[in-house]
Amino acid sequence: MSNQRSTHISIVSADKCKPKKCRQECKKIFPVVRTSKLCIEVTAASKISFILEELHFGCGICVKKCPFEAIQITNLLKDLDKDTTHRSGPNTFKLYKLPVPRIGQVLGLVRTNGIGKSIAHKILAGNLKPNLGQFINLPDWPEILI
Repeated sequence: MSNQRSTHISIVSADKCKPKKCRQECKKIFPVVRTSKLCIEVTAASKISFILEELHFGCGICVKKCPFEAIQITNLLKDLDKDTTHRSGPNTFKLYKLPVPRIGQVLGLVRTNGIGKSIAHKILAGNLKPNLGQFINLPDWPEILI
């Protein structure tokens, strides 16, 4: 475990983030912004704040300063990046791997809300094409099936 580097996902809740009703504390307090690198993009006219995960290092300051509790940081192991099955967009959750149905057995998914059960069901049913975490340049089926 010591040789695996840690990474994180920054999730901004579209329902909770209200840039018009706050002072953009997440942007102002962030240390990387003080070094003139733009890590959190948000203005009063924004619908939601946008966090650049490449620059964000998951310290949790923005989580504590957000008055609406709209930001969540989830720490992961670096090795999981190669196993990303689906991601809806920037600052949203990632689905890692899929459950494997077996012939003659029942497959059930029971866990807490927000971990991707419905997305996994849609992918397994063929109603949603997995994007392997590439939500801008969507992969083709040959790339997905490799």
